[in-house]
Formats: sequence, structure tokens, C-alpha cells
Amino acid sequence: MTDSTGILGGWLNSPRKQRRLLIVSAAVFAVGVVAFVSVFVLRGTSNAFPDTISNQPAKLAQKETTVPVTKQQIDLMRTFIKTAVARKKLAYAYTLVDSDLKGTMTLAQWKKGNIPVIQYEAENINTAEFIPIYHYQDQALFNVDLIPVGHTQERPELLFFIGMKRAGGSKTGKWLIDYWQPRWRPPVPASPG
Repeated sequence: MTDSTGILGGWLNSPRKQRRLLIVSAAVFAVGVVAFVSVFVLRGTSNAFPDTISNQPAKLAQKETTVPVTKQQIDLMRTFIKTAVARKKLAYAYTLVDSDLKGTMTLAQWKKGNIPVIQYEAENINTAEFIPIYHYQDQALFNVDLIPVGHTQERPELLFFIGMKRAGGSKTGKWLIDYWQPRWRPPVPASPG
């Protein structure tokens, strides 16, 4: 056996190491060929997205017209809080809620009380003021500040968002509740130490 000298002396003595060296060098060569082809042969045009100027006028979003809040809407929100939020008369509450809020729940599932509506028993339902954030002909969002029954909860009051929209997306459909969330979020605990 001949004595190999130099940097690759140990590599050239073993057939297994020679095969590995051949495989690694072939892989490096293949990567180089792919890089060369992608950079020089398949590089495409310098401007793949040419700027085209349209002759058509821009379509601007139409600002929705604010409409006055009706007594029917206030009554709907109060009834929703008295039923779904307080977990009373859930079968009736099911008829007040849009599918955006109840999802695919059936009436039987809804009546069990495990519904996607945060429960909160308020003592000021009949006197709470609903402050509109926006109010259009087919959708509306309000703030309502509720005080818990007997101040039993940790917070003395809680501000909620309550939203509604017209059934079927029409401008004259029945109003249905489609959003109910507290505005308050729990604080993030500080890290110890």
C-alpha cells in the first residue's frame, strides 16, 4: 500500500471516504449548476410587473350615511341583555341573534346555556344608556356600561360592545344582535423578580 501524503492523505486511502467525497462534490456541483441556470438563464425580465395606467376613473368607497337610533333597536339590545346575557329565556334569545354570533349552534344546543355570549347579570338593564359608536342603515355598534347585580363581581361596572345588523344584509330587514364583547381586557401579570 502506498503512503499518501498531503492534506487529503487519509481520505484517499479509504474507498468509503472516496465515495463520500465524490457524493459531496457532486452535490456541490449540482447546487452550482442550479444557481447558474436560475441566475443567468431563467432570470426573466427586469420588470415583471409593468406599470399600467388605467383610463378608468378610480372607484371611491362611498361613505355610509348615519341614521338615527330607533326605540326598536334600544328595546332589542335591552331584551338581548335580559335574556341571552342573563341566561334567561334562551329559546327567545335565539331568535334575537344573528348567525355571526351563534354560528352553527342549533336551538337545542343554545338552550343548554353554553353559548358564545359572555354572561353578566346587570342591575341597570332598564336604565343603561346605549352610546352609538357608529349607526348606519344596515349595521350599528354601541357601548353600554353595565353595573353587576349587588356588585358581586370584582369590577363595579363593565363596558360592553354590542353590535347589530339587518337580517339578510338588506337595508330593511329585521335587526339582529351580531356582536357582544366586554371592552375591558384582563391585565397582563408582571413577571416575578
